[in-house]
This record gives sequence, structure tokens and C-alpha cells, in this order.
Amino acid sequence: MATQLVASRSMVRNAARALDSSHPDTVQLCSMAKLFATDNCFEVVNQSLQMHGGYGYLKDYPVEQFLRDIRVNQILEGTNQVMQMLIARSILNK
Repeated sequence: MATQLVASRSMVRNAARALDSSHPDTVQLCSMAKLFATDNCFEVVNQSLQMHGGYGYLKDYPVEQFLRDIRVNQILEGTNQVMQMLIARSILNK
């Protein structure tokens, strides 16, 4: 799980650097970072929820909030399916 989080952070930071430097592939890199990070984080939270068992659904544990937050992040700023289309379009236009 830690590897997935570190890899996600790395992609997001790389996309942020590309955005700051006006890199020509900014849309592609940002779309890839959002898709990769939200999907990986959902897997990590889902595994954490599994480890907590039924307690993971209780508001007493932060896993419950993380699950709701990551699900919203998969939808906000364009669904992950839209990100896949942006990535494909960017690759095919090269």
C-alpha cells in the first residue's frame, strides 16, 4: 500500500511540475496523474477498510471518511473515464 501511495504522489508532483513549466504534454500528464492517483488511492483505502472489517464503516475510524473522499475525487474534475479519453486522444494526436 505504501508503494502505491508513493508512486501516486510522484506522478502528481511530476504533473504539477509540468503544469508550472508549461510543458506541452501538461493535459496528458495531469490526466494520467489524476487517473493513477485516484485509482490507486481507492485500492489502498479499500484494502484498509478490509483490514478494519466492520469497524471501517464506523465514523469512529477515519477509513470511513477516506472512502467517501476518494470516491468523490474519482468523480470531481472529470471522471476517470474522461481522463482515459483525454490520455488516449493525446497519445493518438502525436
